[in-house]
This record gives sequence, structure tokens and C-alpha cells, in this order.
Amino acid sequence: MAIKPSILIFSAAAGVSVPAGGYFLFKGLNSSNNKTLKDKLWESLMLASDSSDKWDERKKILESASPESLVEDLRRVKENKSTEELKSWCLSNASVKFTDDKDRRYLNVKAYCTYKVKDKLSKAAREQGDNDWATASNKVKNPVSGVTLSDAMEKVKTELTKNNPNNDALKNWCKDVLDSMYENNSNFRDANSYCTKG
Repeated sequence: MAIKPSILIFSAAAGVSVPAGGYFLFKGLNSSNNKTLKDKLWESLMLASDSSDKWDERKKILESASPESLVEDLRRVKENKSTEELKSWCLSNASVKFTDDKDRRYLNVKAYCTYKVKDKLSKAAREQGDNDWATASNKVKNPVSGVTLSDAMEKVKTELTKNNPNNDALKNWCKDVLDSMYENNSNFRDANSYCTKG
């Protein structure tokens, strides 16, 4: 049976006693019968040992969420306003069995326990107020030799080069993608190439 790459989550968030190193090793079996939320989201799940600013941001997002969108135990975390409790909640819920993409618990873990694209960029993200989006847009309009644009960037290029061009097409695309959940896919690679400074 194939085994997916493991996820290391710092166990201190859940008060779990482990050997030296401080990490609790989760191994997800690639089996539809045993699939858990961590198996579904493994490359996107945050580490509890990640910087506090990332977790604080997730907590702020949680505080603004409507109670109706949350499972009952996450509502209590929202009310307690504790970042550590959110970490613990994410840790324990990573092992919950995955049922389907519309399951509320799955959607909650996806929203409050995962990296955003902007968290994984190799360079600083270009700010929305940056005055030099034209330079980034030109990289899409005139790709260097050997570069093949993704379907998403082809659509952006079409917007940038039509008779009545939308000069904010790339900026708007970046705004949406940078705040979406991180996945190691073409959207992330495009964001790393066209939504960053330098």
C-alpha cells in the first residue's frame, strides 16, 4: 500500500508528550477507506510550530466568520479567542476521517488550518498598490523564449492585450490567488513568477 509523504505537526499545541525533537509524525495511508483530512490536505496543512503571525492571521479570519459556517467545537474556539486553542483544534481535526468536499468540518480545516499561497512564495508578494504592475504584466504579454504560459496566464494575457485592455487583469488575478489555499500546482507557480517583487 502506497504511503503519502508524512506531515510533521508540532505536538506541543495539543499537549502531547513525544520523544526529543518535539514533533508528532502523522502518516497518511493512501486508502479511500482510511483517508483523513490530513491525507486530503497534507501539503497545505500548517505546522503548529509555524510563526505566530500566520496563526494570528488565521485566528483573525476565524473571529470574523459567521457561527453558522463553523462546526460546534470550532465555534467555542472562536469565542475563546485563543490562538493556541486553534492550533490544538487543527491538530486534532487533521486525523478526522474525510467524508466529502462539502463536509463542514473539512471546509473549516481547509479555511483555518492551511497555508495560503502567499505564505509559500520564494520572494515577497507584490503589493496591490505597487506602481509597477506594468512590468509584471509585460512578462505575461511577452513571455521569454521557452516559457509556455499556463491556461490561467493565457486568459490574463487575453485580457491584457484585447482592444480595450484590462490593465489590472494580472493584479486582480494575483489578489485572488495569493489569499487562496496553497497547493503545489500551476496557480502557485504562476503566483511565484508573476505576483512577486523583482
